[in-house]
Amino acid sequence: MSKQINTTLENAKRYLSLMAEAIGTKLIDGHALYSGIEGHKRIAREIGVALGDFCEIGQKEILSSSYSAIYVKCCALKPLMDAKDWCAEMKTGFEKRLALPSF
Repeated sequence: MSKQINTTLENAKRYLSLMAEAIGTKLIDGHALYSGIEGHKRIAREIGVALGDFCEIGQKEILSSSYSAIYVKCCALKPLMDAKDWCAEMKTGFEKRLALPSF
């Protein structure tokens, strides 16, 4: 494995950790922007937008790990979505990013 891939993987893992810390209890706080199923979908799409900041290996790491490292953890182990739906929302966010016009 090349040094660039290791660095990118490390960055992806760091991103997962920092996002979980930043989200904290906002998924289970009934008054937060990200509460409820629609809020959970919103945060998944927003995290999906960030996938474009990573190479393919980093993207795969985030897609495969974010459900447990971010979502389940920040839902206090009581997620409203399953992993398949979480990843689908993340991919939707990423695809929307790709469709945005350049400024």
